[in-house]
This record gives sequence, structure tokens and C-alpha cells, in this order.
Amino acid sequence: MSKAKGLLWVAAAGLAGALAVPGLPVVARHTPWFIEHALAGVIGTGPGAAPCSGRAQPAAAPLFEKLTRRIYPLDSEDAALPITIAVVPGKAVNAYASLGGHIYVFDGLIQEAQSPEELAGVLAHEIEHVRNRHVLQGAAVNLLTFGALASGGDPSAGSRLAYLLLTMKFSRQQEEEADLQGLERLRKARVDAAGFQAFFDRARKMPEAPALLSSHPPSAYRSQLAARFRGYPVEPVLSAGEWQTLQSICR
Repeated sequence: MSKAKGLLWVAAAGLAGALAVPGLPVVARHTPWFIEHALAGVIGTGPGAAPCSGRAQPAAAPLFEKLTRRIYPLDSEDAALPITIAVVPGKAVNAYASLGGHIYVFDGLIQEAQSPEELAGVLAHEIEHVRNRHVLQGAAVNLLTFGALASGGDPSAGSRLAYLLLTMKFSRQQEEEADLQGLERLRKARVDAAGFQAFFDRARKMPEAPALLSSHPPSAYRSQLAARFRGYPVEPVLSAGEWQTLQSICR
């Protein structure tokens, strides 16, 4: 079993080596989706906690699904890259995109958000990281670094790599791309971009900046960008009562 696992790591490192070239973004976008799913299965990049299901409020989970369906999928291109979005327990004001199209939202983010539009704005940003294959690009570099170590029999290498992917930081260019396309997603879904702007502006002023702000553009830039998307017809994502119920999803 350990030998087979080692071979999987060698294969993963080989893929990373193929991707770690100047044309990495192009290669990543054209890498078959099943390969990324296979890597996700080998590495295991989830937070290690079972998704929240809303025990106290059974309606909370369906309302979260209602919110996510508002912004994904929007077209056939979305359908080609299936994404799953789950809420997990934890106080971190964070959400992150992982290999294989998995997006995890910590309860701390849901508690910090002041409206469903704020949460939808963050999720739209993370969806664009997945669609643009930013996660695979970052994973390729990390796999190249740790693949040989894992195949060499280091028992801690797998967990170290999984943690590295969980806390992966995107480049400034990738963050700006996710911002721009995330705002375009909100426009198509008729979700008010003011929520996107309000959340990130407020997060910048927190005593400890949330992890999801790592490598992000300055607030002034983001505010100007969001302003460009204002003025289109919008529809509420959830009612005030529905939003309150959704926030109890991990209770």
C-alpha cells in the first residue's frame, strides 16, 4: 500500500513539474477536470470537519443552497466545472477554494457577514478561483516541492501538503482576476455588489485581517472596482428572516 501511495505522489509530482512552466495558467486551464479531482482524492484538502447541517434549524441548509444557487451555476460553462460549497464549523472568518472544485465556508465568516449579499460576494470570488484553475496552479507548485518527499516515505508529508494547500495564498494577479469576474458573476445574478464591497472594506479594518484577505488588492482598488458594477437591476438574495435562519446552520 505504501509503495502504491508513493507512486501516486511521484505521478502528482510529475504533473506538477509539467505545469510549473512559464505557461502554467494556460496549461492549468486545459488540464482535464478529472485529473484535478484525482489529485484532490490523493491529497485530501478538506478542513477535516463534517459540514454543518442546521440541526437546530432544519431550514438553514436549504437556505444556504438557495443562496449558492443564486450565483452558481449561471451558464453551461459553469456546468462544465462542477463545484460543491459547504459550511463547516470554525471561528475563522474565512472561505477557501480547494482542489477538485470544493469550496469551504467557515461558520465564522457567516457570523461576520451582515447580509446574504456579503456572503454571496465572497463566494462569487472563491468560485472564480475554481473556474480559472487558480487552485490547480498553486497546487502544481506545492506538489513539485513536496511530491518527492512524500514518495520517499515521509509519513508526515501528506498532512503537511494538505495543510499547505488549505492555507494556499494566491498571487495578486489571481486575486484581481477573481475580484473582477466575481463581480461580473454578481451582476449576471442580479446580486447587489454593494455587499461585496462592504464586506471586504470592513474586513480590512478588523484587528486581525481574515486569512481570505491574503494577497488581496488594496481596499481602495476594490472599492473602485465594485463601483464600476453598481447601477444594474438587483433582487434580494434572501429575506431578513431567511438570512437569520441561515446563520444558525452550524448551531
